[in-house]
Amino acid sequence: MKKFLFLILTAFSLNVSAQELQAVSDSVDHSLSIIRDKQDELMIYLRAQELTPERRAVADSIARTYMQLYSQTTDYLKQQLESHRESPECASLINKYQRMLGLDYLEEYMDTYPHAALPELEELRQQIAINKRLKPGSELIDFELPDEVGVKHHLSEYIGHGRYVLVDFWASWCGPCIQELPNVVAAYERFHERGFDIVGLSFDTNRQSWLKAVAKHSMTWTQLSDLKGWESLAAKTYNVRAIPFTILFDPDGKIVDSNLRGEALSHKLEELIGK
Repeated sequence: MKKFLFLILTAFSLNVSAQELQAVSDSVDHSLSIIRDKQDELMIYLRAQELTPERRAVADSIARTYMQLYSQTTDYLKQQLESHRESPECASLINKYQRMLGLDYLEEYMDTYPHAALPELEELRQQIAINKRLKPGSELIDFELPDEVGVKHHLSEYIGHGRYVLVDFWASWCGPCIQELPNVVAAYERFHERGFDIVGLSFDTNRQSWLKAVAKHSMTWTQLSDLKGWESLAAKTYNVRAIPFTILFDPDGKIVDSNLRGEALSHKLEELIGK
């Protein structure tokens, strides 16, 4: 009888948990819908022929709004995962919002998640294994992609030859990427002559849009892309789940840091190369 009651209570608990987590998913989806609308609004300004100071201020305001909402939504999702940690139903949320949660967080979560061995989390476990190879001090993972004229190049042609190299994962359709570009351009112009290079890896699918953005935003460094979007070899090799994303390599081809954005990139280069 006790075993029977235990099974009933367990089933009831799982059902309640499933309902609660479905509500969490619905709430996150609603927030992401608002965020996508804000991103579309931002792109309207960023695609203007001339981004005047006034329009730049509007774009910055839009970007701050949706980035704040994205951060709040991510924090809410993490709180719910923590409070429902004993539920196997968390696996569905983990899989659905992997890109949003980020592999660093998921690596820590999976270490103590009692249902981490579930078959549906096998792909995530593989991604976490790759992510561990992207920590500071890790060696370059090499691959080959075509440049603007279709000539294929290995990433190792540009990395590990005595210069600091930033690998910049981006796309012309990505509002946050375009918003971040002035910081990247400024860092390149300031540090290039002192031993700093950039390799852009685009997640575009349209060749014309890719090359137009490269020219418009003065991206004078090396650009590579297989024009496969999120199915790009670059995305798969480095497990990139969100862009913009960057990896900074030292002169020996080892990872120094990753996801340097805003002034953080210039500050890091000042530490490494000097002001």
